[in-house]
Amino acid sequence: MHPLAQRLHDDHRRLTQVLGVLEAQIDRLARAEDVDFDLMLDAMTYITEFPNRLHHPVEDVLFARLAASDPGAADACQAQIAEHQRLFHDSAAFYNLLEAVQMDDATLMRDRLVDAGREFIAAQRAHLLREERELLPRAEQQLRDADWDIAAGTASVVSDPLDGTATPARYQALYEAICTAH
Repeated sequence: MHPLAQRLHDDHRRLTQVLGVLEAQIDRLARAEDVDFDLMLDAMTYITEFPNRLHHPVEDVLFARLAASDPGAADACQAQIAEHQRLFHDSAAFYNLLEAVQMDDATLMRDRLVDAGREFIAAQRAHLLREERELLPRAEQQLRDADWDIAAGTASVVSDPLDGTATPARYQALYEAICTAH
């Protein structure tokens, strides 16, 4: 397995863990229990900053190379690349809604937040499943090391703060919530 393939799988695992933390808070909100809005905002900041700005650009290069070398995968690759942009905008919109509810604390807005949160999480998980079950395995079968190397060359040297190699000061509460959940 190319090191980039392992990195992408690891990124997906961490994102799934962050979505689990977010989902637990959404479930608490749905039950009218106290929630940790700061933790939810941390989760959304992570989702917006790391996958959308550092992970998806690498996948975009990888999926473009897969589409070029495997015409049968071209439609799925192009759809996934386009979905990266939509997910970025959805992340920002959900973050803004979360902030509005935190500031206003309106019950009606909380109901809207629960629905929007569940839709957001479902879309993120569906996206990850397509990559894990369809696109990455196909890329691993079809692409040469040179293709992976080109995609890896676009990767930022910024490390993921939740990868467990360092204490994530900015995301300490999120990191602890992930560790507690597993």
